[in-house]
Amino acid sequence: MADYINGHAFKPTEWVSSGIPIIRIQNLNNEIAPYNYATQDFEDKYKVVNGDLLFAWSASLGAYIWKGKKAWLNQHIFKIIPKAFCDKSFLFYTLQKITAEIYAKTHGSGMVHVTKVKFESTEIPLPPLPEQHRIVAKIEELLSSLDKGVESLKTAQQQLKVYRQAVLKWAFEGKLTNKNMGEGELPKGWKWMKLAKLATDITDGDHIAPPKSVEGIPFITISNINKTTQKVNFSDTFKVSLEYYRKLKMNRKPQKGDVLYTVTGSFGIPAIVDYEKEFCFQRHIGLVRPSEIANQKWMFYVLQSSQVYNQAKATATGTAQLTVSLKSLRDFNIPYCPLPEQHLIVQEIESRLSVCDKIEQSIEHSLKQSEALRQSILKKAFEGKLVPQDPNDEPASVLLDRIRKERSETPSSQTKTRSRK
Repeated sequence: MADYINGHAFKPTEWVSSGIPIIRIQNLNNEIAPYNYATQDFEDKYKVVNGDLLFAWSASLGAYIWKGKKAWLNQHIFKIIPKAFCDKSFLFYTLQKITAEIYAKTHGSGMVHVTKVKFESTEIPLPPLPEQHRIVAKIEELLSSLDKGVESLKTAQQQLKVYRQAVLKWAFEGKLTNKNMGEGELPKGWKWMKLAKLATDITDGDHIAPPKSVEGIPFITISNINKTTQKVNFSDTFKVSLEYYRKLKMNRKPQKGDVLYTVTGSFGIPAIVDYEKEFCFQRHIGLVRPSEIANQKWMFYVLQSSQVYNQAKATATGTAQLTVSLKSLRDFNIPYCPLPEQHLIVQEIESRLSVCDKIEQSIEHSLKQSEALRQSILKKAFEGKLVPQDPNDEPASVLLDRIRKERSETPSSQTKTRSRK
């Protein structure tokens, strides 16, 4: 059906800061991923122009129509050149269907690898060319409507994120619990206090990487704190020995009532410890142990507010990874209010965020339904159930015979065929 050309194996020494962009897999599945560039000339087969069909076949699978300017193709991506009897868009949608099936068989794993031999040997039903055109037209008609709905759902998701931050901002400006608030002033009874004054301890994890153990106590790293759920994921932590854990100071052993806070890389993510569990953590995570004048949940919410995050962003230093120092963390200015109002603030926040959670769940459900509908459309398309067939079209069997004859007359194809036996 097509020729598959793997990209060039670029070396880091061939990368420059400007010139012709090099298409890597991350440039296909992430619109904002930075490009590497090249100024050298390479074989024409590695050149990609607007409209070319590409397929990422390693780690993150996917079919793409290139919509950029002239570029060079990196390895682990095929440039696909359809035969004259195969419509490019038809092949594009076919590859989307195949990709979805591969991921379904691997339980949705994000890291999948497909060899060129296995890829080229995959058989698909090939209808006559006129029917391919009709199928593509119908697919695009249906998906256009579906994509508009998905776009609206994703817009709503972004609006929810903005609203969540607005709720936290209003909460710590006093607007959820006080009426007739003026701009730029704290409510009566509130005052600015250093975070250190609201905690019995503020520390970070062990600065020395501990020896790993097959069994023992979970040791969490920054990757174990989920940015979305703001909870600790204990499913993939490594372990340290009980002996190592016992030697740690008490302020490096999280307790129920503490709040964790990431301080390196993806800094500014709090996680509440509202359970009894023995574990320890690395130095890229801070620990805030609220004092008797600070409610734990109130502390959790104030640490994720824009008022605090902006301070973290302003004080973070470093080159490879930005880091919020413990000194900066302790010096954060917190809009403090008495305990009874802290409890009210938590109630007001959670009543609003619980509504957001329900809407978010509904959106996620709708997005999953949309993806299922997309796959259903593709499945029907390639089962011949999406558009009517025309008896005047050249039969698919004739096309397949032509393909087999063409492959048998190509020496390289003969070699590939023999190697599969």
